[in-house]
Amino acid sequence: MVGIRDVAKRAGVSIATVSRVLNEDPTLSVTDETKRKITESVQFYNYVKKKNTTKNTSNIALITTVSEIDEIEDPYFRAIRRGIQLEAENSKITLKKIIRLSDTSLDLSELTGCQAVLIIGQVSSSVVEKVLSVNSNLVVIDDSNVTSEVDAVFTDLAAATEEHLNRLYEKGHRNIAFIGGRRVRIDENGERYFSDDDYRKVAYENWMISKNLKKHIKIYLEGWSTLEGMKAADRLLEKYSGSDQLPTAIVVGNDPIAVGVYRSIQKNGLKIPEDISIVSFDNIEVAGFLTPSLSTVNINTEELGKIAVRIVDMRVKKLRHIPIRVVVSNNIIVRESEKEL
Repeated sequence: MVGIRDVAKRAGVSIATVSRVLNEDPTLSVTDETKRKITESVQFYNYVKKKNTTKNTSNIALITTVSEIDEIEDPYFRAIRRGIQLEAENSKITLKKIIRLSDTSLDLSELTGCQAVLIIGQVSSSVVEKVLSVNSNLVVIDDSNVTSEVDAVFTDLAAATEEHLNRLYEKGHRNIAFIGGRRVRIDENGERYFSDDDYRKVAYENWMISKNLKKHIKIYLEGWSTLEGMKAADRLLEKYSGSDQLPTAIVVGNDPIAVGVYRSIQKNGLKIPEDISIVSFDNIEVAGFLTPSLSTVNINTEELGKIAVRIVDMRVKKLRHIPIRVVVSNNIIVRESEKEL
C-alpha cells in the first residue's frame, strides 16, 4: 500500500514537507518547484491523504514583526519560528493565521476563530492592547518590556551583556566600546519606531558607569546587519585608530554585526584579538567558523518558540489565569576572539 513516505521519497522532500503542503499549512515556505514535485508524486501513486481523526486542541494566530524574506535570512527569528512549528505539531495545535506587520496592517477580523495569539518581536503597546481587546490568550516572544498583563517569553540579554563585560574586565580590559543597532518597535500600521534603549546597549552603558569607566564609553549604533556593522566599526576606527584611545575590546550587538566588525578591523590592518577583542550575541553557525572564532552568547531561540506554544495552550485549556514571564536561559561560549591584556 502506497503511503506518504513513498510520495516524499519520489518528490525528494521530507515527509513533514509533504504533509504540510497537502494540509495547506499557511506558515510553510516552499518553492513552486517543490510543490510541483509533490503534486506529481501524489498523482503518480494516486495517493489519497488520510483523514485526520485527531481533533486539534487549539487554533492560534501568529503575529510577527519580521518579513518572510528577513525570517529566512535571520537565523535568530528562523529558530523561534521553527520552535513554534515543532511544538504546535507535537501538541496538535493548528497555526491558523500568520500576520506580518512589516507587510500588512493589523486586521483584528483575521484573529476571528483563533483561540490564542503569539507575537514575535517588539511591537508598540497599541498592538498588544488591540489584540487583548479580542483575545486575552496572548504570549509575546522576545520582549521583556511588554506589559505585565500578558504572558511573555524572553532571554535576559542585559545579564548576558554584563557577563561578557565582567569577563573582559577580569582579563584587564577597561577601554571597551559597544557596536549595535537601535531598538525597533512596530505598530499596527507597520510604522517603525526607533529608540536608543536596546537592552545590550543600556546594560553596557550602566556597567561602564558602575566601574568608573565613563570616559571610555564609545557607542556606535547603525543597524543589525553585517554591512551596518562594518560601517559602525569603520566610524569607530576612523576616529581612534593609531591613538591611545583605540578600544581594546568591543561588545557587539549580534553575530551578523560582528561579521561586519571583523571585516572592518581586518581591512584597517588590525588583528583580532591581538589589537581588539570581540564578543557578541546569538551564536549563529558562522560564529564558530570565523577566523578567529567568535566568543558569543548562545541563546536557546528554538526553545523560546516551544515554551510560548506550551504556555498559551495552558491558557486555552484554562489551566492558568495569572500572567507569567518565562526567562529562557542563555550561556556564553568563549572562543578565540578575546584575549587577556
